[in-house]
Amino acid sequence: MRHSFSYEIRNQPTALQCLKQELDSTLSTKLKGFDVRATVLLVIDELVSNLLKYGFSVESDQRSYLKIEFEDDWLEIEMKDNGHPFNPLVQAEPTSLGQRLSDRPVGGLGLYLVLKMMDETHYDWIQPWNCLRLRKKLKKTLNDREN
Repeated sequence: MRHSFSYEIRNQPTALQCLKQELDSTLSTKLKGFDVRATVLLVIDELVSNLLKYGFSVESDQRSYLKIEFEDDWLEIEMKDNGHPFNPLVQAEPTSLGQRLSDRPVGGLGLYLVLKMMDETHYDWIQPWNCLRLRKKLKKTLNDREN
């Protein structure tokens, strides 16, 4: 069964919190499995928090469009924003991966981990939009199957 959800994210201080509440509510009613909901919430939290912190400037007309689709065994997340041009797929692997957790600097791992979780990643710059598409093959568990 196909599920599709779309959201607009404005450059506002409360944008992430509002999105997470709406997304969690929507996914809780549409999806039975906790694993899929947790994956979506983690990925969206990382992408949107980075966008709000680093991608947008002070212009209030900056925004992002988020589309989440589930079809059969695939999760697809598309995010389009008019923030600063940024291709997350060409970022260097964090140098702190081999260090002990206590020796690592704070930050820099979230986006790397999100991208590693995905099976397919694609980025385009179509002025003035950053366009990111992430796909993940979903494993069905007993909790994920609809009754």
